[in-house]
Amino acid sequence: MHALLEMEKQGERFDYVVLLQPTSPARSSTHIDAAFSQMLSDQRACSMISVSQLDHSPFKAFVINEEGELNGIIGDNANHAGFYAGLARLNHYSFGFEPLEIREFYWQLRAFDESFVERVNSYDMLVVGGGNYFELWVEHSPTGTSFMLAPELFKQIKVPVLFNALGVDPGQGASEQACTRFRFFLDHVLSDPKNMVSIRNDGSLEALNEYIGSEYAQQCIWTPDAGCFVPCSEPILHLEGDYLAVNLAGDMLDQRFTDTDSYTRFLSGLVKLLERYLNQGLVQQIVLVPHIFRDLRAISDLLEQMDDAFRRRSVIVAPLLHGPGSEQIFSLYAGARLSLCTRFHANLCSIAQGTPTIGLVNYRQIEKLYEEMGLSEFAVAVNEESCFETIEALSESLLSAADTKHALFNQKANQARKEYAEYI
Repeated sequence: MHALLEMEKQGERFDYVVLLQPTSPARSSTHIDAAFSQMLSDQRACSMISVSQLDHSPFKAFVINEEGELNGIIGDNANHAGFYAGLARLNHYSFGFEPLEIREFYWQLRAFDESFVERVNSYDMLVVGGGNYFELWVEHSPTGTSFMLAPELFKQIKVPVLFNALGVDPGQGASEQACTRFRFFLDHVLSDPKNMVSIRNDGSLEALNEYIGSEYAQQCIWTPDAGCFVPCSEPILHLEGDYLAVNLAGDMLDQRFTDTDSYTRFLSGLVKLLERYLNQGLVQQIVLVPHIFRDLRAISDLLEQMDDAFRRRSVIVAPLLHGPGSEQIFSLYAGARLSLCTRFHANLCSIAQGTPTIGLVNYRQIEKLYEEMGLSEFAVAVNEESCFETIEALSESLLSAADTKHALFNQKANQARKEYAEYI
């Protein structure tokens, strides 16, 4: 505005002003011409702005606090805590970390540019981990994934880079453009022997084979997610009597369920099952465990359908934690007689505590987690009409042979920890 006023003082007037922000480097003259054509064709329009859909909800976010630690969702913090615990077992080494939150790049508080490369090169190593960053639908990314460092910039990194137990996720789509870009990026990463790519036990190896190619999958290392190493703290809640822990994912409902009716039917069937457990005295309490804020919506929808007497007397909603120490929430799975879980880290960390766990499968990763841990019989697809008959039969089996089942889940947890320790 100041520039326009100054030009007007000099006798210069303009019909249009174009603001070309440097944070949109992929914009071309074609985009500018098309914008003008569209605006001029509509006599009602006096301005135009370009927008794009967010790839990540701004509410599912981390920030770095004053101590340089990560504040974020419970599952990813479990991954970080488990990774640090695994490194602590390497007695001959001492590690220091500076956490750097990837979502600050999505918010444009930071950029994957030359300054990022320069910063990385001032350290001994770069570790990229904690989440599902090898998604295969991010078409506007130079890598086709949520890790948006252009291959030509990646080549300028001089220190070793470890992509640590990331998820390769086609659950929200896998476009050919994104897959092509990801292959090109992996060509740069894997051509340098100082770099390593590891992928986690959620079907990622199968996804790499199917969508990217076996020649790439063969160069990546499979490992259990670090959540299997998460330290179990003192109980966050002190509960009397046996209880059942339930985790319900409240995000991506349009992908987890075929339609609204199937979501409602699932909640209705789950309410009937939980009330039956309480009536039969199999457990005295139901503990509902949210991992992200959207899980509170699913919890609320569940409670709306529950009998008021049970809702008031027999149900506890665990606190929604974030940031350092939020992995304390997993103590609730450790103390449960049985867990019913939909989220990846809810299932993984419950199993890691040796707790008999049933995976409520409405997303590909959960089915694959149980398959890769040798526990497929305890994963139930909740979009099938007969799912609650299966869940009830499994629950009765797990509750009636608790010691035997605890031993089985402990065995699988110990195997995962052994495999992760070998990977570290």
